[in-house]
Amino acid sequence: MTEIEIGYQEDPKNGDGITRARTTDRIRAWEIPREQKALEALNTELGEVAFPGNYMLFEARNKVYVGEAKDLYKRLKTHMSSPDVKIQKWDHAIIINDGRSATQSDFNDTVVRKALELYLIRLLKANRYKVVSQGETQNFNPAQKVLITALKEELNFFLIKKTIITKTLEEKGQEEVFGDELQKIIKNCGMTIQKWGKYEAVINNETTFIRPGSKKTKGWQITFRGRKPGSFIDSLQKGVGSLLFSRDGVLLIPLTEVQKVITVPATYEQDTIDIWIVFSEEEVILSYKENTLEISNFRLIKG
Repeated sequence: MTEIEIGYQEDPKNGDGITRARTTDRIRAWEIPREQKALEALNTELGEVAFPGNYMLFEARNKVYVGEAKDLYKRLKTHMSSPDVKIQKWDHAIIINDGRSATQSDFNDTVVRKALELYLIRLLKANRYKVVSQGETQNFNPAQKVLITALKEELNFFLIKKTIITKTLEEKGQEEVFGDELQKIIKNCGMTIQKWGKYEAVINNETTFIRPGSKKTKGWQITFRGRKPGSFIDSLQKGVGSLLFSRDGVLLIPLTEVQKVITVPATYEQDTIDIWIVFSEEEVILSYKENTLEISNFRLIKG
């Protein structure tokens, strides 16, 4: 999501100490101090009806508690009167909703709220916050997945504009791993390196093609070239060797796995074959055209 596609607006802090902010799409947010007066003023503004959503409680500079609630007013009221022992001295909160009450809000779905809660926890940790709450992994249907994905992208934009974060999870860990460090990771996994080069190595007596990929809008593009024996395309067609993707946990992918997304034999007659690797906070996907394969288990660095 880019700034061209979506806008951001933040109002000055009002007399109750509340700062309103919004995107030009779904997100509506209120930053409020830990004062009952401010919370009651917000409740009045919301029409004294239940508003579901997510919230963050901040203590000092970098300590935060992330939560979700079917009724944000009631939950924050509890946090004010009986604060969680993990964040007893929180001083302000940011609550996030889509500007609609429970009867119409997309946040009225518990799965959506809990998925966003876990995402915010991971996102804030990646931005060096001390997060003192825990989330739960959710199973969601296709419709929920589309909504959650869109809201995550919008939250990235919103929190950057709000200066809460400086980087997103998609950026985290995707720097290229080079030479000595890459070899160290491989050796720490109990593998033996017989030969090492910039683009090709022999690991555990098997030819390994080293590629960092090229960043595109769709994901990381890896291009297979060469028709001579032992070349990248020839090895892929025969299923001999592995692809070492030197980013994000470092993936060592057998070429027999890459073959699974290339289902048309005539593909190997092309001069080049482009595959894609796409990361999210939950999984890694390998794809060729419409065919996809989950490959997270080939990460050499877990977590």
